[in-house]
Amino acid sequence: KKIVEEEEVIFNVNNAGLDASDPTTGQILVMVGSKDWFAEPEPERCRPGIDCKFEPHVNVTAYASGRQPGSAFKPFVYATAFKEGYTPETVVFDLPTEFNPSCDADAAKALAKEALENETAEKKDSCYHPRNYDGIFRGPITLREALAQSVNLPSVKTLYLAGLNDSLKTAGALGITTLNDPDRYGLTLVLGGGEVKLLEMVGAYGVFANDGVRNPLTSILRVEDSGGKTLEEFEPRPEKILEEQAVRLINDVLSDNDARTPAFGANSPLYFPGWDVAAKTGTTNDSRDAWVVGYTPNLAWGVWFGNNDNSEMVKSIAGFIAAPLWNAFFQEALKTLEKKEFIAPSPTNAKKAVLNSEWRGSLTYTIDKISKKLATNFTPPQYREEKSLTQIHSILYWVDKNNPDGPIPENPTKDPQFFLWEYPIRAWAASRGIREETSKDVPTQLDDIHRPEYAPKAFFVTPPPDEANYSGSLSFSVSAQGRYPISQVDIVFGNRFMGSIKNPPYLFSFDLSKIKDLRPQEMLVIKIYDSVGNDTTLEKEIRLK
Repeated sequence: KKIVEEEEVIFNVNNAGLDASDPTTGQILVMVGSKDWFAEPEPERCRPGIDCKFEPHVNVTAYASGRQPGSAFKPFVYATAFKEGYTPETVVFDLPTEFNPSCDADAAKALAKEALENETAEKKDSCYHPRNYDGIFRGPITLREALAQSVNLPSVKTLYLAGLNDSLKTAGALGITTLNDPDRYGLTLVLGGGEVKLLEMVGAYGVFANDGVRNPLTSILRVEDSGGKTLEEFEPRPEKILEEQAVRLINDVLSDNDARTPAFGANSPLYFPGWDVAAKTGTTNDSRDAWVVGYTPNLAWGVWFGNNDNSEMVKSIAGFIAAPLWNAFFQEALKTLEKKEFIAPSPTNAKKAVLNSEWRGSLTYTIDKISKKLATNFTPPQYREEKSLTQIHSILYWVDKNNPDGPIPENPTKDPQFFLWEYPIRAWAASRGIREETSKDVPTQLDDIHRPEYAPKAFFVTPPPDEANYSGSLSFSVSAQGRYPISQVDIVFGNRFMGSIKNPPYLFSFDLSKIKDLRPQEMLVIKIYDSVGNDTTLEKEIRLK
């Protein structure tokens, strides 16, 4: 209440609500329906729900019609995209983009015009070129960065890639019940174009917290008759909703403090050092609602700030308005909450470069780092480098949105959004003088320094004995030479790394009595490397008495 009252003057915000639940059971732990449930109602001139900025006896966390969540809705869309094969490292372009095929593709021109004058309502309704919260367009950006920093335009593209209906199905499966008019939302859905309830948002985020398993929210643990007999008692009803990988990717992104730092700072109210905490803010464009919803593996909680009559607050972001209360709640909760960690996602292993943070294209080739020629099967892994031909296009040039890691589309122009996305990207590349590369830019010569015949030649000068005593030393020397200078000799004995020698003479000795758990027979392995990574191996079996 104190935080809300302090912000009332600063932000013209008169009400707030807070919910918390246990995602492992679905039990509602906290429900604060307004800043002061027991306050006196406003004067009679205030008509409930119309011009009352604060109504004490209305549970704002469970409004029947809900409130717009702003960017707090984005995780449902990104989870859908991850489920369908996109990755947190997928690259899209954050540039002024028009999404209505009936409008001028030059969204930058439209945005500049709108900055100078108010357009007609009809024009605003017909064209759609969303801004970012800070008015900045960042160029190529990964989905991880876009979600963590709550960048709007890439999120609209993510909704298009994931699919409106599929994203709505994800939200519904997670427990959101109020989004029943797909035709009304369109691509604005990802920016909070539909109304939701705070209580259901907390429950839905709890599915992420619980590794994709939903426990329906419940506020009743037991029902007894007048004699104390139990008539009904709570029983968990877990249901698997989302696959683990998509959930774990969302958890990984929303708890990535480094990824969100450019937007929120390194020590924002969303960050709790030493704790795995995922969080997402949400602010509506007209500053009528501010949200923060987040979770740990065993607690989900969210706050909403706004006015009951839906009047505007002072324009700001949820990080300033709602995050202090959200943070203060968890500062108390963590005093008794068991600390748990999120399960890390598996490697994504996408084949296409555009799904692996490469914005210059998805036509790749592999070179040897030393010769700069095409790698061969003999090029050592540490010297292989994947390069992309610089061909600047939207992601729709490289992927079929319904099969992102499948074949590159033969005719990407069939996608109705292709030209709208492509237009600003080509202009961006031209403005930076980026040269378009072709297959002629790929090296034609093959790596000619890593070949089997160039492997170092090596032999034992002083071989180790066939038998050794535990109380004695194992000593030997090796001679090695090759086409390229020898750089290192590694010694492994009994699957234990014993050390390296970088300069001749290659003499080695170690005390067997200091090595624990030796078997009667152990293998001595000598690995010789030259300066360009060619290698050869000497092996000898040692019998121990």
